[in-house]
Amino acid sequence: MRGNRRVTVIQGAIMGVVQGLTEFLPISSSGHLVLARELLHAGIAEDVGFEVAVHAGTLIAVLIFFRAKIASILSESWHGDGEGRRWLLWLFAGTIPAGVIGLALKDNIAVLFNDITLVGVAWLFTAVLLFVSERYSRQVTSAGDMGFLRAVAIGLAQAAALIPGVSRSGSTIGVGMLVGVRKRSAVDFAFILSLPSVGGATMLTIPDWLEGSVSFNAAHVAGGMTAFISGYFAIALMLRVVSGGKLSWFALYCAVIGVVALSV
Repeated sequence: MRGNRRVTVIQGAIMGVVQGLTEFLPISSSGHLVLARELLHAGIAEDVGFEVAVHAGTLIAVLIFFRAKIASILSESWHGDGEGRRWLLWLFAGTIPAGVIGLALKDNIAVLFNDITLVGVAWLFTAVLLFVSERYSRQVTSAGDMGFLRAVAIGLAQAAALIPGVSRSGSTIGVGMLVGVRKRSAVDFAFILSLPSVGGATMLTIPDWLEGSVSFNAAHVAGGMTAFISGYFAIALMLRVVSGGKLSWFALYCAVIGVVALSV
């Protein structure tokens, strides 16, 4: 988007695809936003309605893809079974760091989106983390049995992703594998952990809703739908990538695009 020019349906659909893919693939959606703005010399206008739409699309993708696991967690918690309750506890523990840091630094985070050098360094950090986590991962526990400290470590990784260029999915999955969570379980936990953060970000727009400053149009709907479809595909792809030991592919991509960002 340039300036305040109205987004077309096609543009909305394309941006929805980009958001859905980069939200779940370990390549940083926020980093791509900063790089695109720098390369295109474009002023990205704030569009709360579009942000809500694409976040809703990715939220629904997680809910549907992991519906069986989420239902199991809630059912077991309701009936007092151990693993479901432990999952809820670890999800709570993993959500706290990003919530606390995000609220404490909310007025300063936006400044990070103006520093392309920082984004480049963050991408290189993501590349190293992906490579190291795949090479030195320890398969010793499931997410349900990982314990409080492991959950907090994954939560700190999610908090680090407030920096554009640090991938939320890449950092949470990578740290989860490094602290000993088995690959598939680390992916499940990382993506389900995104629900509170994405839902929380959407709730922060409530004041805009109450003021009547949030509106929706066909471009927003198109973006939300394509974000859902591409997000669902990206989750399925990540499961195959992590299980197949192919995180190094994305490590290489992050390294290359990090160098590009540093050279802009």
